[in-house]
Amino acid sequence: MWAELHCAAASKVVYANPPDWNEMQAWRRILRPGDLFVDVGSNVGAYALWAGDCGAEVIAIEPSPEAVRRLHANVRLNEFAITVRECGLADHPGQCTLSTGEDTTNHLRLEPGAVGDTIEVDTLDNILGSRFAVGVKIDVEGAERLVLDGARRALEQRRIGVLQIEWNARSRSVLGEDRGPVAAILAGYGYQFARPDHLGVLRDTEVSGVSSRDMFAVLPEYR
Repeated sequence: MWAELHCAAASKVVYANPPDWNEMQAWRRILRPGDLFVDVGSNVGAYALWAGDCGAEVIAIEPSPEAVRRLHANVRLNEFAITVRECGLADHPGQCTLSTGEDTTNHLRLEPGAVGDTIEVDTLDNILGSRFAVGVKIDVEGAERLVLDGARRALEQRRIGVLQIEWNARSRSVLGEDRGPVAAILAGYGYQFARPDHLGVLRDTEVSGVSSRDMFAVLPEYR
Protein backbone atom coordinates (compact mmCIF):
# COMPACT_ATOMS: atom_id res chain seq x y z
CA MET A 1 0.00 0.00 0.00
CA TRP A 2 1.29 3.46 -0.89
CA ALA A 3 2.18 5.34 2.29
CA GLU A 4 1.26 8.95 1.51
CA LEU A 5 1.76 10.88 4.72
CA HIS A 6 -0.36 13.83 3.57
CA CYS A 7 -3.34 11.47 3.12
CA ALA A 8 -5.00 10.67 6.45
CA ALA A 9 -6.23 7.19 5.53
CA ALA A 10 -2.82 6.14 4.23
CA SER A 11 -0.79 7.75 7.03
CA LYS A 12 -2.82 5.81 9.61
CA VAL A 13 -1.36 2.63 8.15
CA VAL A 14 2.16 4.02 8.57
CA TYR A 15 1.71 4.99 12.21
CA ALA A 16 -0.40 1.97 13.21
CA ASN A 17 -0.40 -1.18 11.13
CA PRO A 18 -3.19 -2.20 11.10
CA PRO A 19 -4.72 1.21 11.89
CA ASP A 20 -7.96 0.05 13.56
CA TRP A 21 -6.46 -2.76 15.59
CA ASN A 22 -9.51 -4.13 17.42
CA GLU A 23 -11.80 -3.90 14.40
CA MET A 24 -9.34 -5.43 11.97
CA GLN A 25 -8.52 -8.26 14.35
CA ALA A 26 -12.27 -8.98 14.46
CA TRP A 27 -12.37 -9.34 10.67
CA ARG A 28 -9.33 -11.58 10.83
CA ARG A 29 -11.39 -13.87 13.06
CA ILE A 30 -14.58 -13.63 11.01
CA LEU A 31 -13.50 -13.83 7.36
CA ARG A 32 -12.57 -17.04 5.59
CA PRO A 33 -11.17 -17.60 2.09
CA GLY A 34 -13.91 -17.14 -0.49
CA ASP A 35 -16.18 -15.04 1.75
CA LEU A 36 -17.61 -11.83 0.31
CA PHE A 37 -16.69 -8.56 2.04
CA VAL A 38 -18.13 -5.20 0.96
CA ASP A 39 -16.15 -2.11 1.93
CA VAL A 40 -18.54 0.86 1.70
CA GLY A 41 -16.54 4.06 1.90
CA SER A 42 -13.27 2.32 1.11
CA ASN A 43 -11.17 5.47 0.73
CA VAL A 44 -7.63 4.28 -0.12
CA GLY A 45 -8.49 0.64 0.64
CA ALA A 46 -7.01 -0.25 4.04
CA TYR A 47 -9.96 -2.49 4.95
CA ALA A 48 -10.32 -3.83 1.41
CA LEU A 49 -6.68 -4.94 1.39
CA TRP A 50 -6.98 -6.40 4.88
CA ALA A 51 -10.02 -8.45 3.88
CA GLY A 52 -8.27 -9.50 0.68
CA ASP A 53 -5.32 -10.69 2.74
CA CYS A 54 -7.81 -12.83 4.71
CA GLY A 55 -8.72 -14.50 1.42
CA ALA A 56 -12.05 -12.75 0.99
CA GLU A 57 -13.48 -11.52 -2.27
CA VAL A 58 -13.91 -7.78 -1.88
CA ILE A 59 -16.14 -5.14 -3.43
CA ALA A 60 -14.65 -1.75 -2.56
CA ILE A 61 -17.02 1.19 -2.97
CA GLU A 62 -15.67 4.74 -3.04
CA PRO A 63 -17.17 7.88 -4.64
CA SER A 64 -14.35 10.41 -4.20
CA PRO A 65 -12.31 10.70 -7.43
CA GLU A 66 -9.06 11.42 -5.58
CA ALA A 67 -9.56 8.53 -3.14
CA VAL A 68 -10.52 6.20 -6.00
CA ARG A 69 -7.26 7.02 -7.76
CA ARG A 70 -5.31 5.94 -4.69
CA LEU A 71 -7.58 2.94 -4.16
CA HIS A 72 -6.94 1.64 -7.68
CA ALA A 73 -3.20 2.12 -7.20
CA ASN A 74 -3.25 0.11 -3.96
CA VAL A 75 -5.33 -2.66 -5.52
CA ARG A 76 -2.81 -2.93 -8.38
CA LEU A 77 0.01 -3.43 -5.87
CA ASN A 78 -1.60 -6.69 -4.73
CA GLU A 79 -3.10 -9.80 -6.24
CA PHE A 80 -6.24 -9.87 -4.15
CA ALA A 81 -9.73 -10.38 -5.57
CA ILE A 82 -10.86 -6.77 -5.20
CA THR A 83 -13.41 -5.07 -7.44
CA VAL A 84 -13.63 -1.28 -7.23
CA ARG A 85 -16.96 0.47 -7.73
CA GLU A 86 -16.67 4.24 -8.17
CA CYS A 87 -19.98 5.38 -6.68
CA GLY A 88 -21.69 6.23 -3.43
CA LEU A 89 -24.42 4.22 -1.73
CA ALA A 90 -27.77 5.56 -0.55
CA ASP A 91 -31.41 4.56 -0.25
CA HIS A 92 -32.06 4.75 -4.02
CA PRO A 93 -29.98 4.95 -7.20
CA GLY A 94 -29.35 8.29 -8.85
CA GLN A 95 -26.98 11.19 -8.35
CA CYS A 96 -25.92 13.16 -5.29
CA THR A 97 -23.45 15.83 -4.25
CA LEU A 98 -20.23 14.88 -2.44
CA SER A 99 -18.19 17.42 -0.52
CA THR A 100 -14.62 18.07 -1.68
CA GLY A 101 -11.31 18.91 -0.04
CA GLU A 102 -12.06 17.17 3.28
CA ASP A 103 -9.86 14.10 2.81
CA THR A 104 -11.31 11.17 4.79
CA THR A 105 -14.33 13.19 5.96
CA ASN A 106 -15.83 13.98 2.55
CA HIS A 107 -19.56 13.28 2.83
CA LEU A 108 -22.87 13.46 1.02
CA ARG A 109 -24.38 16.94 0.93
CA LEU A 110 -28.15 16.65 0.81
CA GLU A 111 -29.19 20.27 1.24
CA PRO A 112 -30.69 22.05 -1.82
CA GLY A 113 -28.06 23.80 -3.92
CA ALA A 114 -25.16 22.02 -2.23
CA VAL A 115 -21.75 22.60 -3.79
CA GLY A 116 -19.37 19.71 -4.51
CA ASP A 117 -18.76 16.84 -6.91
CA THR A 118 -21.79 15.27 -8.56
CA ILE A 119 -21.47 11.51 -8.07
CA GLU A 120 -23.44 8.43 -9.03
CA VAL A 121 -25.11 6.58 -6.17
CA ASP A 122 -26.49 3.05 -6.05
CA THR A 123 -27.94 0.80 -3.36
CA LEU A 124 -26.31 -2.01 -1.44
CA ASP A 125 -29.17 -4.27 -2.57
CA ASN A 126 -28.17 -3.62 -6.19
CA ILE A 127 -24.49 -4.18 -5.44
CA LEU A 128 -25.18 -7.51 -3.73
CA GLY A 129 -27.89 -8.78 -6.06
CA SER A 130 -28.75 -12.21 -4.65
CA ARG A 131 -25.34 -12.78 -3.04
CA PHE A 132 -24.55 -13.30 0.65
CA ALA A 133 -21.94 -11.03 2.25
CA VAL A 134 -20.25 -12.34 5.36
CA GLY A 135 -19.06 -8.83 6.12
CA VAL A 136 -19.97 -5.24 5.25
CA LYS A 137 -18.09 -2.21 6.56
CA ILE A 138 -19.97 1.10 6.25
CA ASP A 139 -18.01 4.31 6.79
CA VAL A 140 -19.78 7.09 4.89
CA GLU A 141 -19.43 10.02 7.28
CA GLY A 142 -22.94 10.20 8.67
CA ALA A 143 -25.06 8.73 5.86
CA GLU A 144 -24.92 5.15 7.17
CA ARG A 145 -28.70 5.05 7.68
CA LEU A 146 -29.25 5.75 3.97
CA VAL A 147 -27.00 2.82 3.08
CA LEU A 148 -29.04 0.53 5.33
CA ASP A 149 -32.30 1.81 3.82
CA GLY A 150 -30.89 0.75 0.47
CA ALA A 151 -30.12 -2.72 1.83
CA ARG A 152 -33.55 -3.66 3.18
CA ARG A 153 -33.93 -6.70 0.92
CA ALA A 154 -30.57 -8.17 1.93
CA LEU A 155 -31.20 -7.43 5.60
CA GLU A 156 -34.64 -8.99 5.54
CA GLN A 157 -33.28 -12.10 3.80
CA ARG A 158 -30.40 -12.31 6.31
CA ARG A 159 -27.78 -12.09 3.57
CA ILE A 160 -25.36 -9.93 5.55
CA GLY A 161 -23.67 -11.69 8.45
CA VAL A 162 -21.73 -8.91 10.18
CA LEU A 163 -21.72 -5.14 9.73
CA GLN A 164 -19.18 -2.62 11.00
CA ILE A 165 -20.69 0.86 11.15
CA GLU A 166 -19.18 4.23 11.97
CA TRP A 167 -20.89 5.47 15.15
CA ASN A 168 -19.82 9.09 15.65
CA ALA A 169 -21.91 12.28 15.68
CA ARG A 170 -21.53 13.03 11.97
CA SER A 171 -25.08 11.82 11.24
CA ARG A 172 -26.44 14.90 13.02
CA SER A 173 -24.91 17.28 10.49
CA VAL A 174 -25.59 15.09 7.43
CA LEU A 175 -29.08 13.73 8.21
CA GLY A 176 -30.16 15.73 11.25
CA GLU A 177 -30.50 12.60 13.40
CA ASP A 178 -28.57 10.59 15.95
CA ARG A 179 -27.69 6.91 15.63
CA GLY A 180 -31.06 5.78 16.94
CA PRO A 181 -32.58 5.09 13.48
CA VAL A 182 -29.57 2.95 12.50
CA ALA A 183 -29.87 0.92 15.72
CA ALA A 184 -33.63 0.50 15.18
CA ILE A 185 -33.20 -0.78 11.62
CA LEU A 186 -30.61 -3.36 12.60
CA ALA A 187 -32.37 -4.49 15.77
CA GLY A 188 -35.55 -4.91 13.74
CA TYR A 189 -33.79 -7.43 11.54
CA GLY A 190 -32.43 -9.41 14.48
CA TYR A 191 -28.89 -8.05 14.73
CA GLN A 192 -27.05 -7.94 18.03
CA PHE A 193 -24.60 -5.15 18.88
CA ALA A 194 -20.99 -5.58 19.90
CA ARG A 195 -17.54 -4.03 19.81
CA PRO A 196 -14.31 -6.01 19.50
CA ASP A 197 -11.68 -6.20 22.21
CA HIS A 198 -7.94 -6.09 21.49
CA LEU A 199 -8.03 -9.74 20.45
CA GLY A 200 -10.85 -9.13 17.99
CA VAL A 201 -13.42 -10.93 20.14
CA LEU A 202 -16.84 -9.30 19.80
CA ARG A 203 -18.23 -8.17 23.15
CA ASP A 204 -21.84 -7.13 23.75
CA THR A 205 -22.26 -3.39 24.08
CA GLU A 206 -24.86 -0.69 24.62
CA VAL A 207 -26.08 1.22 21.57
CA SER A 208 -27.01 4.51 23.23
CA GLY A 209 -25.19 7.71 22.32
CA VAL A 210 -22.28 8.10 19.92
CA SER A 211 -18.69 6.97 20.11
CA SER A 212 -15.36 7.26 18.36
CA ARG A 213 -15.39 3.47 18.15
CA ASP A 214 -17.29 1.74 15.38
CA MET A 215 -20.24 -0.51 16.16
CA PHE A 216 -20.56 -4.10 14.98
CA ALA A 217 -24.02 -5.53 14.22
CA VAL A 218 -24.01 -9.31 14.15
CA LEU A 219 -26.52 -11.99 13.26
CA PRO A 220 -26.71 -14.47 16.17
CA GLU A 221 -25.27 -17.29 14.08
CA TYR A 222 -22.05 -15.29 13.65
CA ARG A 223 -21.46 -14.75 17.39
